[in-house]
Amino acid sequence: MNLYDTATGARRALELRDETSIYVCGITPYDSAHLGHAFTFLTYDLLRRRLEDRRQRVRLVRNITDVDEPLYAKALELDRHYLDLAQQETVAFQDAMRALNLKDPDAEPRPSQHIEEIADTVRELLDRGYAYELGGDTYFAVDEFPAFGELSGYGERLQTNLARSRGGDPDRPGKRHPLDFLLWRSISDPADPAAWASPVGYGRPGWHIECTTLSFAFLGPTICVHGGGTDLIFPHHECERAQSMALGRDPFVRQWMHTAPMTLGGEKMSKSVGNMVFVRDLVKESAPAAVRIALMMYHYRTGGEWRPDLLGRAADLLDGVKHALGRPDGPDPRPYLGAVRAALDDDLDAPEAIRVLQAMTSSVLAGGSHEGAAAGLAEMLALLGVAPTAEWPGA
Repeated sequence: MNLYDTATGARRALELRDETSIYVCGITPYDSAHLGHAFTFLTYDLLRRRLEDRRQRVRLVRNITDVDEPLYAKALELDRHYLDLAQQETVAFQDAMRALNLKDPDAEPRPSQHIEEIADTVRELLDRGYAYELGGDTYFAVDEFPAFGELSGYGERLQTNLARSRGGDPDRPGKRHPLDFLLWRSISDPADPAAWASPVGYGRPGWHIECTTLSFAFLGPTICVHGGGTDLIFPHHECERAQSMALGRDPFVRQWMHTAPMTLGGEKMSKSVGNMVFVRDLVKESAPAAVRIALMMYHYRTGGEWRPDLLGRAADLLDGVKHALGRPDGPDPRPYLGAVRAALDDDLDAPEAIRVLQAMTSSVLAGGSHEGAAAGLAEMLALLGVAPTAEWPGA
């Protein structure tokens, strides 16, 4: 199974173990799940399904970032406790992903429930000489880690601009290097609802250190596949890689995998831009299986502009599938199943897999002499995570 590896910039054969561990960076739960979220997490669901189809044991962890500055800002705006808002949006997110037939992760940890372990990780980085204190805050010293920047391959100017626009503070006076990133934020207000006493002071963790701690706690020192959107390559994953390897986790990740964004109006779907298409709305208007198929018409590494007309094409395909499943015979399904598996093994080529599904559906509808055609089509649907609706034969 060949997947594109961000760190090397090339396709690589996935190193299979007795158990394949996958860590996917999850949402910051302060607004509803949109198609960009669905596209990202569907990608890793499809990867998981193909690995399990290959008889691999898979452990997938998808965290919920409930300790993060944007969440506090939104909760303050709504005059709500940040954990109440996080819980509400987490449930809505989970419901949206289940509607699209994504399997639940094996674990869905939240930083708010692991503050002690996160603080201990910060303390260890200080003890190892990779961190320093500034005005009560704790920063990772990138100059102490010469491999910083190797994951993204970005130049320092681009790194600085991205850090500035994605929650970093490269312009803060007193830092040893502009790209030094926050591990622990000191909080002076004892009434702040998101602050804890710890060995590194009263405060709360920075964003990046949370995933290092959670991935180690739930998957061990080395992850087979670490995923997320391309917007996480820098600074989040670059920083996560640096601090994790500074803690002696080498290799920390065997394969870095990133999904391109879904766009609308030429811009990435995001809360800040406000150009979002919400999953909850789409599944009211269209069959959830049609939404899933429409998303699989995009390759995970290219993404692209959301086209609502794809929902109509997906609905037509589903109608054909429904009728094909009721046929008593058809073509030999094995070549089609082999083609779908080959497509998924070729850098998770979901668009090609959907084309094979279309071809097999048409062939079954055209008739044949193989009695296992409908069963083979059902097997393909299960592999792709396309759940049958109540009116389908055999549902």
